[in-house]
Amino acid sequence: MKPIEDDLDVTRGDCYAVLARLFMAPPDEACLAALSAADATAGSVQGALPDAWALLGARAAQATPESAQREYEALFVAVGRPRVVLYASWYLTGFMMEKPLAVLRDDLAALGLARRDGVREPEDHFAALLEVMRHLVGDDSHSEEQRLALQQRFFLAHIDPWCAKLCDAVEALDDAVLYRAAANFARAFLAVEKTFLGGENRRYKQ
Repeated sequence: MKPIEDDLDVTRGDCYAVLARLFMAPPDEACLAALSAADATAGSVQGALPDAWALLGARAAQATPESAQREYEALFVAVGRPRVVLYASWYLTGFMMEKPLAVLRDDLAALGLARRDGVREPEDHFAALLEVMRHLVGDDSHSEEQRLALQQRFFLAHIDPWCAKLCDAVEALDDAVLYRAAANFARAFLAVEKTFLGGENRRYKQ
């Protein structure tokens, strides 16, 4: 198959990778430095997305690995239910490990994907779903048309129905600083993705 040479797909894959990294674990020093040094004016996308990216970079510049870890643990880690749940089943059904997870596992199997050995998080973790999208964007084993169709089906089935609720939950917390910016960026990016993959516009606005 033809290699992926589209700058847009590279940028989309990078955005998915950044969000997956932030929501899977607290960012380390290298991650924070990369975010704070990123060019907020790069790219040709208009609207809320560049502002959200700039805000994330600014918050990353103000953070330390220690403050990021404290914030991540305060938001997403708990013996019982954390203040913010990162699993699709919770937002779709109100419970963990429900039918949406079973459907997701079937869809992942159809894509030839599965949870890595040793990974304890269920597959419907937000970061895991973002990683699947990153993989689908960069998968050059299919034609462009097939690649877009796979991305569209996965995004609309497993991310779009609930991602705004997750962003709402993070942004509602006054003590979320870095992660409020991360949620803001996630909301802006995934809204543009919905427009793109939903067929309303086959290219981001130039």
